[in-house]
Amino acid sequence: MSKLEMIHVKNGEGNNPLFQIGVRHADGTHTAVRPDILKEHQAVALLAELQPTVVEEVVEEVVEEVVEEVVEEVVEEVVEEVVSDFDAMTKLELEALMREHGVELDRRIKKKDLLLTVKSYFNGSFNI
Repeated sequence: MSKLEMIHVKNGEGNNPLFQIGVRHADGTHTAVRPDILKEHQAVALLAELQPTVVEEVVEEVVEEVVEEVVEEVVEEVVEEVVSDFDAMTKLELEALMREHGVELDRRIKKKDLLLTVKSYFNGSFNI
């Protein structure tokens, strides 16, 4: 979520500033989260209510980072497991597997060369 802030929209009675709560954009425009025009003390209170606390934001960021790291580790483990399983497969099994992924293998090629193709496909470095 973008950072909410008090945005001065005009001056009211007695030249007192009036605000809206919203998100300021790089081009100088803003989007209000509510249409209310508020006095300063009202805007401060509403902003405190709407804006997540700094602690919540930090916890969110840390959780996202940890989840990303765990997912990366799990994916690496699964890829390593699958790649090591390729070595145990026959040429026919390799051909059938790759056909499921839309890739045709030529079984006349040596198994070690077929394995290079299969492994490069699953590592993301495969070029047709």
